[in-house]
Amino acid sequence: MLWLLQLLAGALLMSLSANVFLVPLKLAEGGVTGIGIILYHTLGIPLWVTMVALNIPILALGMKVKGWRLLWRSILGVAAYSFFLAVTANIPPITDQVVLAIVYGGLTMGTGLGLVLRSGGTTGGTEVLALVLQQRLGFSVGTMVLAVDAVVLTVAGIVFSPEAAMWAVITLFISSKVVDLVQVGFYSARGVTIITTRPDEIARRIMTEVERGVTIVNGTGAFTGEPRTILYTVAQRTELTQIKQIAYAEDPRAFVVVAEVHEVLGEGFREPSKALE
Repeated sequence: MLWLLQLLAGALLMSLSANVFLVPLKLAEGGVTGIGIILYHTLGIPLWVTMVALNIPILALGMKVKGWRLLWRSILGVAAYSFFLAVTANIPPITDQVVLAIVYGGLTMGTGLGLVLRSGGTTGGTEVLALVLQQRLGFSVGTMVLAVDAVVLTVAGIVFSPEAAMWAVITLFISSKVVDLVQVGFYSARGVTIITTRPDEIARRIMTEVERGVTIVNGTGAFTGEPRTILYTVAQRTELTQIKQIAYAEDPRAFVVVAEVHEVLGEGFREPSKALE
């Protein structure tokens, strides 16, 4: 039941972010929440009413296309988010400083949404609509979410002010980064690719001296047409210098590529069972 606690906690944090920080300062950061903020200030419609009214047809369409099993946690997420929006609607704003509201609102919204996503659910809205349109029209989920957010922010700029829309963009940026951190955590791992003519020696030393596993892949140089051996390993950031020293000690002409790794599951890193809780 940990997933349910994560979903409820995330929905509560999102509702607090919306009612305490975003709504008072007209920070319509995008999506259905952004639409609700615009309607609240123009027509006086409570935010939770907009969430329910817009998500019912979206979820109905989603269930028709994707099925009940895929979206039932999203339905719970929408219900929890809407309920907490209604419960926290009368909490007074903590600050009237725009910059503080942006930071606090972005951090709280991002943490809440990250927890909801970790639970396997969503809060409906553009995410579910994007999944449907991806299957029907072939658009990517990221493209659809970005398009909807852009439209909402444009409307906010017209209805409120260009400054309010720009503040909302910053809030959206902060919350999206926090969502990523909640989803994958703070990792300092790096993926290392080594193209070399001495793969056996380098792989052996990495496994014995650094104690990291190595995968060997056979390839072909596109320019020369000659066979090339590719080594791939994942290591902590503190181990990079040692790996590069080993590679160039064994093969001064080795080609080494280091890439940032956002999440590593498996032996020597994070256990998959813990990451999927």
